[in-house]
Amino acid sequence: MDILKFGIEHALYPYMEKRKGNQIRFFTKQLQESEKLPAEQLRATQEKKLKELLLHCADNVPAYQDLDKAQIEADPFAALQSIPALDKKTFREDPDAYVALNVPAASLIPNKSGGSTGSPVHFFMDRQQVEQYEAARWRGLSWYGITNGSRSVMVWGSSIELSPEARKAHDREDKWLKNREVMSAYELNEADGQKYIDYLNSYKPEYLYGYSTALTAFAKAIEKAGKEKLKIRLKAIVTTSETLFPWQAEYLNKVFDCPIGNEYGARDAGILAYSCPCGGMHITAENAILEVLDPKTLQPLPEGSDGILAITDLTNRVQPRLRYMVGDTGTLLPGKCSCGRTLPLMKAPEGREDALLVAEGGRLVHGNFANQIIRDYPQVSGFQLIQHTPDTATLKLAGDPAVIPADAIVSLISANLPGVSIQTEFVDAIAPAPSGKIRYSIREFDL
Repeated sequence: MDILKFGIEHALYPYMEKRKGNQIRFFTKQLQESEKLPAEQLRATQEKKLKELLLHCADNVPAYQDLDKAQIEADPFAALQSIPALDKKTFREDPDAYVALNVPAASLIPNKSGGSTGSPVHFFMDRQQVEQYEAARWRGLSWYGITNGSRSVMVWGSSIELSPEARKAHDREDKWLKNREVMSAYELNEADGQKYIDYLNSYKPEYLYGYSTALTAFAKAIEKAGKEKLKIRLKAIVTTSETLFPWQAEYLNKVFDCPIGNEYGARDAGILAYSCPCGGMHITAENAILEVLDPKTLQPLPEGSDGILAITDLTNRVQPRLRYMVGDTGTLLPGKCSCGRTLPLMKAPEGREDALLVAEGGRLVHGNFANQIIRDYPQVSGFQLIQHTPDTATLKLAGDPAVIPADAIVSLISANLPGVSIQTEFVDAIAPAPSGKIRYSIREFDL
């Protein structure tokens, strides 16, 4: 029996709920109760929350003081569509204009995005918003039999943001309050596979959680050392913060023989979608409205179309950002999942907005195609495709230049990116972004 898990679930959480007013488990239960509601009831829930949010914005948020309250009352969804999509640059120019005037300053919790683009967004939250985000995560994890006290290993990079003293305190909190240990995504070594196996067998986590690239590297080390030496059976591996490519999910499943989950969210927008064991990527429709916009016109696109994601966080009363473009691309999908949940579906996000590259004639090409090409070349230990202008790009290749068929790789990439001159650069390794994430393709100019 995991004594710490028992203590977290039967002592710590009840204490926080009774003495501190924590509502994570209450919100989680609400979400679990609504995940199989008829579509029209989910829509009605969204409409009610959206109307309340928009009226709140009209009354209290300077950036939205000109909203038409009569239109909001008549049709909140139409009122939302009348608001221009908000990009991060515009928000950064005057973030105070989005802070609600009726929110006590003492309740503001400062936060910032992960900074994978090199420019983190600073923003405020409040406690209830944080708890709503956590509830959405725990609802998704519950689909794999994971509970609040389930022991986990988190393969992560964000602890580098903290000072040594703060990091130690953070690690203690992870261990004793969350039953979690953090393994640095910066220090994985394929030669340490046996050490990782011994660690997992001793620690006995119920699930692994972290970046898909880091978890894949972790799995490779374990497979090299002998995956049959693992004596544990994980409930799931859950990836987050990076694109989970199908080949990565297949590989993780092969090594660990467990379900592979995919969490999609953003620090400045919440947990937006979670995959279930049946493979459906379910949108957290009770907490957010997701739209897909044309990358050039920013007009809404129909289901099945790829575009830029715009998020309206229905839980955000502190610093609301309506139709906020988090910088990711995505696709909304029709139909229902075989799991029986009625939550709307989306395709697993494939990357950042600036991963959309530009080919001859202005045609947009998602940079994920390069991953599909290069994964067939095991001589390449890592890559990054950077488009500097509509006509020029650099392909960074990590590995031994003597054995990498660079010309063949460039030829295949050029076939998918016509009109772009590609220069090859050999490097020892692909450096992660400040957040610890690996970015495979980057466009350095605006569309």
